[in-house]
Amino acid sequence: MRFTESFLGAPKGKSYIIGCTMVTMKEILEHSNIGIVGGGRVCKAILTIVLGDNLSNHKLNILGVADTRETAGGLVYARNKGIFTTLDYRELYDIRGLNLIIELTGDNRVLEEIETTKPAEVRLIDHFEAMSVWDFLQIEEERVRIKRALGKHISEPEKIETDFDLFSEQLAKIVEERTRHLQSVERELVARERTLSQIIQGNTIPTFVINKDHIVTHWNWACEKLTGYKAEGIVGTNKQWLPFRQEERPIMADVIVDEMEEEEIKRYYGDRWRKSALIEGAYEAEEFFPHIGEKGKWLFFTAAPIRGADGKIVGSIETLWDTTERKEAQEALQRARDELESRVKERTAELMNVNEELKRSEDKYKTLFDSAPNSIFIMDQQTFKLIDVNATALNCYRQTKEELSKMTFLDLLFEPDEELQEGLKRLTNHQCGFYPRRRHIRKKGAPFYVNIVACHAMHMGTDCLIATTTDINESVEKEAQLIQASKMTTLGEMSAGIAHELNQPLNTIKMGNEFLKMAIEKGKKIPEQDLFHVVNEVSGQVDRAAEIIDRLREFGRKADFTKEKIDINRSIRGVLDIVGKQLSLQNMEVRLDLDDTLRPILAHNNRLQQVIFNLVTNARDAMNQRQEAGAESGNRVISIRSFWEKDRVAIAVSDTGIGIPEAAKDRIFEAFFTTKEMGEGMGLGLSISYEIVRDYGGEIHVQSEEGSGTTFKLTFPCAPE
Repeated sequence: MRFTESFLGAPKGKSYIIGCTMVTMKEILEHSNIGIVGGGRVCKAILTIVLGDNLSNHKLNILGVADTRETAGGLVYARNKGIFTTLDYRELYDIRGLNLIIELTGDNRVLEEIETTKPAEVRLIDHFEAMSVWDFLQIEEERVRIKRALGKHISEPEKIETDFDLFSEQLAKIVEERTRHLQSVERELVARERTLSQIIQGNTIPTFVINKDHIVTHWNWACEKLTGYKAEGIVGTNKQWLPFRQEERPIMADVIVDEMEEEEIKRYYGDRWRKSALIEGAYEAEEFFPHIGEKGKWLFFTAAPIRGADGKIVGSIETLWDTTERKEAQEALQRARDELESRVKERTAELMNVNEELKRSEDKYKTLFDSAPNSIFIMDQQTFKLIDVNATALNCYRQTKEELSKMTFLDLLFEPDEELQEGLKRLTNHQCGFYPRRRHIRKKGAPFYVNIVACHAMHMGTDCLIATTTDINESVEKEAQLIQASKMTTLGEMSAGIAHELNQPLNTIKMGNEFLKMAIEKGKKIPEQDLFHVVNEVSGQVDRAAEIIDRLREFGRKADFTKEKIDINRSIRGVLDIVGKQLSLQNMEVRLDLDDTLRPILAHNNRLQQVIFNLVTNARDAMNQRQEAGAESGNRVISIRSFWEKDRVAIAVSDTGIGIPEAAKDRIFEAFFTTKEMGEGMGLGLSISYEIVRDYGGEIHVQSEEGSGTTFKLTFPCAPE
């Protein structure tokens, strides 16, 4: 219950009006039995005036003083004057005749507790109104002093004039002090509004805010990009419906501001809306908007209330999440699963089902901050020590605010990340950086993937970073499922060739066993040398079959997203160990030109093999398509080369196939785009390969001429030494 250093300090979450006249304050204070909560220096200053000689005739009766600090100046002064003191302000309620409490702590939580616990007949003057008490006591003390002086010098007009001048100067000082304070408060509130706008504008999630009159006050850049409507055309209007609807109707933010009943909400959203499980008083829904973008978009939107200090709704913040890709991925995964069930039934068990205006104080900032659907962190740029986090972060990371305040942002990482650390330190002048697919960890939980967006900002005069993290664990899992589905499809296509490759060692084993059986049945003694030769050959063929199965098991294993140092030549050879025999059976020649001086890259062998495998099988299909089209096939050659390209490691996969039509070149990396016949492919291979290469900091380029073949070139940065 400590009072602030100056009770002119700006209050948090509440404004005050110096509208209480001195006559009114006099009526309140006189004949009152007063208890003071907050025994700091302001309390001592008030007691000094009240108990002094100038106000001895005023009926101001101080019955008790409370403060949590035993050594508080006002508390000690009151005790020395024989006034009741306590460390628990609730004991003041028991004083007989108490009818007024003056709260001087400056702590809004203490103020709220007093408002709810004090006896009903006891009046409360809070630390905002206490400024009027202080003004009244200073002026009243000066008035009494001057009045006494006038009595002594009534025959001295010049002395009277001087005293009145002094009195006027004192009043002017008080007014000037209040004016300076109001200017300071206004500057602080402007700074808070600027910080709040930076947070909203810098948020990568499309976000807009309306006030209680349904006027748009914020429309961030992400919202502009999603809808195509600029902020200057929306902010200051009530046209928030325009980007989403063909005719005017309430959107979810309007529903919050109007505090609609559930039946009325159903008129607009049917059964597509629900109450938010994370944010109290918020609603959310998912809907398809055909007029956004070229082909329409699925949007998941959440609207949350913004409440004033009195708890009433003064506006609403709405965030939008483009879920089109997730919807398409769900549909694609269903199609992939159906195709796999028909081709490779034994693999079906391995597939997974995929399923009012802003507040002018910290409370307003906190509501928007905590209402954001993504985790937000404010940190020191040099030490990365967390300064503040929103409620979503507390829920996502399962930590308390006290626990997170003792941590740095880097403590949330599952493994050290020098790239992220250096990137964050380099951000200046409100720059932003995007750091995808970092693994964070929850308290006592498993690691999960997030995308990080960090922006430089000034906070309380210090270089800080505002970072948002988006939980992408579900989308990463879906991507892994698509990759696995692609692998299973490929293995299904290869099943006949694999069976042929396994049949050779099995035939050899069978022939050896039949030789031994025939010798035994005829009672012939088998020479030791022949017996050793047969046993040795059988053992070798068993090893060969086991090696084939191990390669298939390794390739078919579900990959994770960790990075390790990988020899790219080893990955190439591993793929050819699997498909080389199949290609030779189709009269295709594979030419290798691998540079053994290449440095390792940071990747995962299983995922990198998937990329190479996709390019090799695409080359095979292109040459088969050329043959089926009746063109002269000539040499059916797949060339794989690894080499240095400046300071990067490069791979080139070339074929003599049918080539890529010019009209299709710009779309080959799109998901579900394919030039093959229906049923011959899902159009996922190159899309998956493109994303994997990008994950490892790589680039992929294609050169192709229709009828003359295609070359795909991949480049990667070297792993740090």
